[in-house]
Amino acid sequence: KRSWKMQAQAASAPPSRDTRSRRAMGCGASTKYGSQAAVATKDGGAQGPAQAPAGLPEFYPLEFASEIMSLARAAGLVAIGQEDQMAEVEESFKEMQAMNIPGLGEGPCQQMKDASFGAAMLALAELTNEGVEEKKKILEDAFTPKPEVVSFHLWKRTRYMLEAAGNWAAAEKEGNATKSNKEQKTFERHARYIKGLGPGKLTQDREAFAARASEVMPATIIMFSGCQDCQTSADVSNTANFGLPADAGPGGAGGACTNSMIKALNEDGNQTWCGLLKSMRTILDGKYTQIPQLCSSKPVDLNTKFSCVNPEPSGRYRALLIGINYVGSSAELAGCHNDVETMRRYLEKQGYPADQMRILLDDGQHDAPNKAGIEAGMKWLVEGAEKGDSLFFHYSGHGASVKDDNDDEEDGKDEALCPVDYSSAGLLRDDEVYVHLVGNLKEGVSLTCVLDCCHSGTILDLPYMFKADDQTLGTIAQGQVATMQPNPQFDFGKVLQILQKHPMLVVGAAVVGGGLLLAMGGTRRKELGGKLGLDQAAIMAQGMKFLQAQMK
Repeated sequence: KRSWKMQAQAASAPPSRDTRSRRAMGCGASTKYGSQAAVATKDGGAQGPAQAPAGLPEFYPLEFASEIMSLARAAGLVAIGQEDQMAEVEESFKEMQAMNIPGLGEGPCQQMKDASFGAAMLALAELTNEGVEEKKKILEDAFTPKPEVVSFHLWKRTRYMLEAAGNWAAAEKEGNATKSNKEQKTFERHARYIKGLGPGKLTQDREAFAARASEVMPATIIMFSGCQDCQTSADVSNTANFGLPADAGPGGAGGACTNSMIKALNEDGNQTWCGLLKSMRTILDGKYTQIPQLCSSKPVDLNTKFSCVNPEPSGRYRALLIGINYVGSSAELAGCHNDVETMRRYLEKQGYPADQMRILLDDGQHDAPNKAGIEAGMKWLVEGAEKGDSLFFHYSGHGASVKDDNDDEEDGKDEALCPVDYSSAGLLRDDEVYVHLVGNLKEGVSLTCVLDCCHSGTILDLPYMFKADDQTLGTIAQGQVATMQPNPQFDFGKVLQILQKHPMLVVGAAVVGGGLLLAMGGTRRKELGGKLGLDQAAIMAQGMKFLQAQMK
């Protein structure tokens, strides 16, 4: 709130691995990275550079935005006949005023309430084509004038969110499920932005970024990926070319990522995180174009020694190793089973017991790596994990970059793993991987992941990243950077949205310090508090602790 207050006061002053590529499943290359300063469009997208006046806040305080969201949704439901939702409207309206946010007092709160009903009534009028012009004028009147402390961009986003809430409710009344789903996604996308939770938020404020990252992902999660999102990951026809020791793996075909990593670690057992990536890049250079990437949940010191063991070990180890050759299919690969055996041997040397490794292979002898089997394996891997535990996840197979199915990716693409039964059961998309593998982990748990597949750079959607490209390696060598840097396109809003849809995951995230809870309306907070055994006061205390850390 202090951040909002200072800005408000300032504003009031004078004015496809290729022929060797095993990992891409018929998907074009894509990148997540690009300019994020953009003007909102009605569908939630962006169009051109933003022209917001300097000094005005570009988002509301988190809990205030959450109440606008709750009010707008409830107003839409009231408009289509669900009169019991009027209590939710009044509760959110009361909560907004009670926050006493400078410049957002009774007048602006009343505007947003009136506009919420106006947007819903306009959407209903458009269904019957009756009274449309009258309802448009009511909506225009509600949005005039713009509150002085709100930027043009933010007010425009607010309007688009309220209109989407009205359209969503109207589509429900109409019984149009397709339109309802589309409007819900548009509503949620605009809501993330007015909360300050869109892609790239807080990256300039490292302290705030780190605090929020630790709230939504308290465990230490580190992921090696064989390539960036826009790249394919290569197969090696004969891993003997890498010069691995005879006992390091079974030989034959294998993945470039897995085998370059194991070769580097065999050559130097004291590799730093940065040194390991640099060594992998050197091994791959000249033969393969892929650039290894490291992502993490915390700002890892790149000059510390690489380890897949928790720095404060409890003695409990678990590993899930998946290798899929897609035997007998048109997408058949050759080396993924070998990759798993190579990684298994390495992990045993690091203290991972054989009876605590679950192996999924499509060889007819092990448990099958179908979608249900992979999901069950992920659940087994993280189940019961406590502080000090060491977990390891290795996947060798096809990866995919496909059209985003819930509009939560900046580039419109979801990264995905390809189970052996992908053609019938579907892909395992990044949001699903997050739910099964990341969301439940508590503070003090260590999870190391190695993904040897195409389009794998950000599949876990982690807040910190390091690419082993020439420019980044140069900054490390010159001493300009020593730790993992914030991912410029990381979207806290996407993570909170996933957690809202799977609220019991927040137990693993220590109730997300209240950030998730304050991203809900009052009714949702009460419901979740009941599920978790918390009272409303305890939930709000968690929430205020989170906000105080973020709004300084």
